[in-house]
Amino acid sequence: MKVLLTRPQYDSEELAKDLRDYGIESHINSLIEIDPKPFQYDLRQAQALIITSLNGIRCFAAQSQERSLPLFVVGEESAKIASSLRFKDIIQGNGTALSLLPLIEKVCDHTKKEIAYLTGDRVHTDLILHLIERRFAARRIIAYNTIECTSLSLQTQQLLKNKTISVVTLFSPRSAQIFAKLIEKNKDLCQFLYGVCLSAEIANIVSKIQWQKLYTATSPNRQKIIKILRDLKKGGIL
Repeated sequence: MKVLLTRPQYDSEELAKDLRDYGIESHINSLIEIDPKPFQYDLRQAQALIITSLNGIRCFAAQSQERSLPLFVVGEESAKIASSLRFKDIIQGNGTALSLLPLIEKVCDHTKKEIAYLTGDRVHTDLILHLIERRFAARRIIAYNTIECTSLSLQTQQLLKNKTISVVTLFSPRSAQIFAKLIEKNKDLCQFLYGVCLSAEIANIVSKIQWQKLYTATSPNRQKIIKILRDLKKGGIL
């Protein structure tokens, strides 16, 4: 049995490698494709960076040598990626964009330069208004565009139909929305599936699907998802 990984390709491949260490087989069908945009912002205007996605961190690091500005990231996985890319001053939140606000107030100065907020073309939580309310100058910079998957691959559909895929992982509200839309015509397939979601918000989006069972990580980080998958492996589901 396999777990369906729905994150963007690079993130899914990295997760698949880790899962193999636990004897868990996976199949990748990314629901969102990442299309980096040229980075043209003058960093001399910035006192700090906020990057709330792994894709944003990678897109920025690929186009800029800047590593000394304070970098605010949402959680442990982002902090590890940033560290591997040699960022020197990483401030980590507790898994949500809003958790960064008190940290920003402690570190940043209202009277200094603006805060550069790098995102994709679509964001679930836009921090700009929150920063302005706290009297910070802030600028949102689109680091990449996201392209939605319009259909599950034929291979994925076949694996679902023959019940080779037993578990689906969902790491973001948007991927949950896309999956719910794509599976609409094949709802009957889900009654044999176990869903594993990064947060209660994500689980709520797909709660109307008739899952065999729907799991939610106890905190929004990758290791909690892996723990659920390991438990499902022990239980014979994977």
